[in-house]
Amino acid sequence: MNELLTDTQTLVETELHRIYERIAAEPVGGNFSLLSGQTGYAVFESYYLRHFGLTDNSRVWERLGAGINAIQSGDVDHTFAGGISGIAWAFLHLHNHGFLADSSDDPHDIVAALDEPLFLLSMDDLYAGSFDYLHGGLGACLYFLERPRSAETVYYLTEIVNQLEKIALKKTDGSITWYFRNFDRPDDRSVSYNLGLSHGTASIVAVLSLLYRHGYAQNQCARLIEGGLQWLWSVRNENNPAVFPRQLFDDQPRDEFSRMAWCYGDLGIAHTFQLAGEIFNHNRWKQIAELTMLKAATRRSRKETLVSDTAFCHGSGGISHLFARFAQSHPNPVLDETARFWLQVTLDHALPSSENDILQQPIPLSIRGDLSFLDGEASIGMILLSQLGADTAWERAFLLR
Repeated sequence: MNELLTDTQTLVETELHRIYERIAAEPVGGNFSLLSGQTGYAVFESYYLRHFGLTDNSRVWERLGAGINAIQSGDVDHTFAGGISGIAWAFLHLHNHGFLADSSDDPHDIVAALDEPLFLLSMDDLYAGSFDYLHGGLGACLYFLERPRSAETVYYLTEIVNQLEKIALKKTDGSITWYFRNFDRPDDRSVSYNLGLSHGTASIVAVLSLLYRHGYAQNQCARLIEGGLQWLWSVRNENNPAVFPRQLFDDQPRDEFSRMAWCYGDLGIAHTFQLAGEIFNHNRWKQIAELTMLKAATRRSRKETLVSDTAFCHGSGGISHLFARFAQSHPNPVLDETARFWLQVTLDHALPSSENDILQQPIPLSIRGDLSFLDGEASIGMILLSQLGADTAWERAFLLR
């Protein structure tokens, strides 16, 4: 993604090879999900093999096959993060992008029977107010975007958008948001509003933007996108290092600190404004995105960012990737330097000491001890591959494209 210095490229490649060897040694079995299991490993291995010109993808097929078998045997739920939507999305994503060219069977034929059940399960979630794309009703939208356009997919996605509009909270000023049902606490009925790209209003706007781009329910999508972005901007912080709060409990603007990450906080929300701004050619939305990213670039310490690991979801690697990709559409030396800073933090596994305190030791960052595609070693591998210029189509899983 960036033009790397020779010594940095060597470090990136060395770290990539180490990650690949760890994941390649992981036996096929156990967790079959996209974001924390076998399917995520298969996606990383596929991108790694292509980038380095390797052709033996037999282990990729073993992992994908195990995931499909888990679906057929009823061993997984329907969600994008942990179950059917994510496993099937990855299978189709790899096929659609030419990673599975040696397949004798059409993956679309293999998954076709999933279409109606995934639609019905998604609608059940949305009827209950559970929109969360990772753990609720909207995850199937990413699966359907990988399927060929047909009368059935048009119907399914239109109905999903219809139901999403029915559960929306429409304000008198024209802004729109949604009550958040905490997937970790399903019995918690406290009224809250989540802003983030992983679970909140930003994720809804991003999914709707992708549906609009592909020609699904465009009038409704446009209306909900505009209202959702209006609401996000209306509840921004007034005097806080973070532009946007993490969540609201009373739907009133207030200053609340939020971590700097893909999942929560300014970076994910800025990318949602940018995505919609590009699709609708809306300069104000793109300007909000740029202003948010430039302010975020000034936050470097543990206290200012809450960074404690190196992975994608809420770690230094994800921060580096988001700044680097944003700099492609908004060329700016500040964004480039910030991306390089966080890349170096990721390679060093440590936050450097403060310039104001030369006696302070670097703060070690963990890699969490897992291999996952969301917040483990596979996610770092995807980021490092992107730094070397590999395809970034995988970003669709995180609503970035």
